[in-house]
Amino acid sequence: MQTKLTSPRLFRLKTASEYLSLSPWKLRRLIQEGRLPVIQDCDGGPFLLDVRDLDGFVERNKRGTAL
Repeated sequence: MQTKLTSPRLFRLKTASEYLSLSPWKLRRLIQEGRLPVIQDCDGGPFLLDVRDLDGFVERNKRGTAL
């Protein structure tokens, strides 16, 4: 039995930056700082980011508003 994917789990850098509403350069910096893990199947290959890690990043960086 095959299942139909409704959305991809792995995003390339550009799509991941759009998902987070960040510039690709800001996202690269977060990766270099170790704040977001990436998958890279070979040296020089594209960065792939797991949507679950992106969602976790959002949750960890939410802030309440103090008025």
